[in-house]
Amino acid sequence: MYYERLALEVGANVAGFEVLKPPRMRGASGVDHSFTFAAADGDDVYAFDVCNEVGEVEMIRTYVKKMDTGAKTFVICLSGRLNPKAQELAKCYGIEVLGPKEVGDFFSKRISQKVGAYMTTR
Repeated sequence: MYYERLALEVGANVAGFEVLKPPRMRGASGVDHSFTFAAADGDDVYAFDVCNEVGEVEMIRTYVKKMDTGAKTFVICLSGRLNPKAQELAKCYGIEVLGPKEVGDFFSKRISQKVGAYMTTR
């Protein structure tokens, strides 16, 4: 989990995002939610939960935090394997699941998408 958190932090810093330390957010309900990693880009907050295995419980837990905080949430599955029900929930809940190999490039891909969108509007 250390490598993934470090890779996210380096990517966020390079992209100019503000790393939130500690990675906690207060939800609309008043509950404080903890994530493995969180970073902000203006009003957009990107929050990550890192799990060895991802099943239904992990997806529901992340979904509750997403709904309460309004953060763009992601799950990093260290094993790289989701059970079929968890895959279904991720799709239904709009939560992107990343494998270990996708972590390092996460923020650089987001920057590329922003730049591409900006260039097409000009």
